[in-house]
Amino acid sequence: MKTIKYMMLAVPVLALVACSDFMSTNSPSAMDASYAYSSPERCEQTLAGVYDLFAQNNSYRNRMACGFQGLNTDIEHSTYSTSNKEEQVMLVLYNMTDVNSNVSNNKKQDIWSYLNIGIERCNNIIEGITEYGGQDAVTQYFLGEAYFLRAFQYLEMVKYWGDVPLRKESLAKNPDGINNPKTDRNEVYEFIREDLRKAAEILPWSESCPAPAANSIERPSKAAALALLARADLMYAGKAVRPEKIVPGGTSAYKVDYNLELPADRKAVYQEALDACAEIINHDGDSKLIGNYEQVFKDLCNDKTSYKTMEYIWVMPFAMGNRGQFLNYNCVKLTDTKQKDGISGKLPNFNASCSTNAVQQVSPIMIFDFEKGDKRAGVTYAPGVWYYNNAESVTTDETKREAIFPGVGASEDRLYEKHNTINKYYLGKYRVEWMDREFTTTEDGVNFPILRYADVLLMFAEASIGGISADKPENKWGLDGKAMLDKVRARAGLGAAATLDMDAIMHERACELCGEYVRKWDLMRWGNLKEKMIAARDKLDQMSTPEGRAALEINDSIYFKYAFDSEVNGWVIDRESIYGLHVGELGAPAEYDESAGWVKKEIYTSDSEAVLGSAKYPLFADEEKLESRQYWPIFSVNYLVSPTTLWNDYGY
Repeated sequence: MKTIKYMMLAVPVLALVACSDFMSTNSPSAMDASYAYSSPERCEQTLAGVYDLFAQNNSYRNRMACGFQGLNTDIEHSTYSTSNKEEQVMLVLYNMTDVNSNVSNNKKQDIWSYLNIGIERCNNIIEGITEYGGQDAVTQYFLGEAYFLRAFQYLEMVKYWGDVPLRKESLAKNPDGINNPKTDRNEVYEFIREDLRKAAEILPWSESCPAPAANSIERPSKAAALALLARADLMYAGKAVRPEKIVPGGTSAYKVDYNLELPADRKAVYQEALDACAEIINHDGDSKLIGNYEQVFKDLCNDKTSYKTMEYIWVMPFAMGNRGQFLNYNCVKLTDTKQKDGISGKLPNFNASCSTNAVQQVSPIMIFDFEKGDKRAGVTYAPGVWYYNNAESVTTDETKREAIFPGVGASEDRLYEKHNTINKYYLGKYRVEWMDREFTTTEDGVNFPILRYADVLLMFAEASIGGISADKPENKWGLDGKAMLDKVRARAGLGAAATLDMDAIMHERACELCGEYVRKWDLMRWGNLKEKMIAARDKLDQMSTPEGRAALEINDSIYFKYAFDSEVNGWVIDRESIYGLHVGELGAPAEYDESAGWVKKEIYTSDSEAVLGSAKYPLFADEEKLESRQYWPIFSVNYLVSPTTLWNDYGY
């Protein structure tokens, strides 16, 4: 049942805070609340008012799930980096200001406002159900869902801004809460963890959730609460850029340090993360790790929602074909000039009157970090983009072209992947051709994935060694951290890791979760974002020259063959044949033979100019700002309404 999902198209009249500005202190009377929470159906309607905020303009629908946060990193690159729109460039090059029309405007259509409104709505729901709701299983499920959503939204706020105002009660109960100042994030973390513990206690496992949410990844379950708790714990036990102290009005003085000063406190938080992950692992078992890595993402693009058969634990639900642009922004680039409509060669599900925005690219560094034989590589990045023509762009030699595409006449049009230069390897995990319906509008409505089981296994492995704190918690579960890491590697077709340490975990999280909006936050909590970004820039600069590539033992060209894919009725670059995308693969492969259909492609230059390097492929604007600009500023349209309680730190 997708009640919530379809309600996201409009704010329900029963949402208790229906005004557009969360600062309003108007609230329903006790009689209104007693009516609103007197039945499970009306409780669910109030929850729809929270989900609706995710689908609003400048919210997750077309901003936060679409490349405006979490990029660039050491393994991911945003096309906004070289946009002709200055404010888009500022977003991804760690150069934000407190005015940016892409993510804020004077109508309060921005993520700061939406998250605060959503938290206020959750406060009302929690208080309303606690005071007026029934003790039946369905109503209590909705109470647990409200705790989960409040925690999720507060965790999002900490991710973007660090220290934020904490409001534990609704404005109806505490009107003075409207003036709450910025709160030290440690207090916010404690509140988030308390909410998630309550949610995990109230919410059943997915198969036992009541009818509106049973066996659905679109609604939270005990596993979702535990997984989000583990994520919050690892952030809390880790490092962060922090003001040296909270100073009303703001300070430019900051440090990168542990959130928790005492090692014993960090160990206790890692213990909770370990226990939370272990509960999920013991309940869900190995079947939750889908055997085919590609299928994980095909199922998402195919609008499947079954918790039992999918690897995802919780996704942000969007209404199919009506609301949400996740796939549009995160898929492989497609434009109508590269397709023909109404013909048998058309890419399945792609309407040629439409196009995709496609902002996520996989860094060349990440491409070379995949081990040989890693099945995730061919899924994570797409070396080509779909075209429909006679393939003269591959070679103008007709004899060679017929060898490359056997059975297709040289002058005939065909659907095929045209190989890009290495600066345009798009994220390949989300694809139009994997949908079960036609892509006719950028509002594709594919769900935004938040939590999946492989992440839980890797979080358990990290918690088991005490993470960057290196003080191991007690493991009473009979589960081995390295074994959990190796399960993820085995699914990728790889052998066991040499050892379990933070280097192994950092590498595995990069290979497993690339493009899934977690890397930036991982680097921040590990305290090495600046270090990794500078190293990435330097390596990309080195890769931009023939001499640099030679020193790195990287080939100037790649070699590959085409294979016919009957599912799309087109020719794909055979991922198994590609030679030259691993360190040490130099020269041509022994089997290279143009007459046998092999293609040679120079991928580091376009029109004789290098495609990499700081000017062509920037990761950040200013090395000195890499720490002070990890968090966004509170937008001026937000803090100017409360100039004595809201402010920006870090020299904004």
